[in-house]
Amino acid sequence: MLALLLLLAGCGGASTEVKLLVRDGTVRSVGSECSGTGAYASLHRSAKFVVRGVGGEQVASGVLPAGKAVAALEEDLEVPRVPTFCELTFEVSLPAADAYDLVVDGEPIRLQRKDNQAVGMVP
Repeated sequence: MLALLLLLAGCGGASTEVKLLVRDGTVRSVGSECSGTGAYASLHRSAKFVVRGVGGEQVASGVLPAGKAVAALEEDLEVPRVPTFCELTFEVSLPAADAYDLVVDGEPIRLQRKDNQAVGMVP
């Protein structure tokens, strides 16, 4: 367990919440556990990730948690399952920077720092 926590923590830097929104539009129940679908199937619980700085250096690594389905539309459709996006939220230690690349399965996803969060969207 300690090894997993150290792996998730990365090396050096402040604890930063990463929010990754996978805009896949899949029909699910809001709040249910999810992962990316279709072209985004590599974004799932236990997928290994690396966070790289803008110079390409590795600044953190770990495994993704399960995502949580969030409504893709603001209007209430009055049905139990609606179009959703999958949001994966986790914490890593990151050095101060404006941007990072989250790499899962070889594909980089740009993360932008906003306050104490690093936020990314796919696609």
